[in-house]
Amino acid sequence: MTVANDIVSHSISNSGLINFRITMQRLLELLDLEEEDDYGILRPTEYAFRTAVKLVVEAYDAIGENFPKASSATDELGGIFIDWTSLDPDRTVRLFCPCSPERSADIYHHASDEYGVDDVVSVPTLVRWLQWFNGQ
Repeated sequence: MTVANDIVSHSISNSGLINFRITMQRLLELLDLEEEDDYGILRPTEYAFRTAVKLVVEAYDAIGENFPKASSATDELGGIFIDWTSLDPDRTVRLFCPCSPERSADIYHHASDEYGVDDVVSVPTLVRWLQWFNGQ
């Protein structure tokens, strides 16, 4: 029984790392997109990509095993959206990293009928909302 408990404990303690790897892989896949299509830019700008990676890496360093996996997409200007979505409980955290420093980054958060946006994006702010997302 100890081996089974060790495996379960090991997989739980690695879930944050697995989720971080999935999130990073999804971000990296954005770099393989065509540069643009009829609707706008598909591939993220270097600024958006660097900003997203920096925030995700530093958030993972702070949260560790509780890091949730996310999906990512670009907007029509080459900015990046990173979405953490849960159905149970119904919660969403969306980090937006703009295409250039002239535009502002933000963090949108939603639960049931409550929602809001934080215009000041920093690692502590992202960590706070990811912990909220996790129910901590």
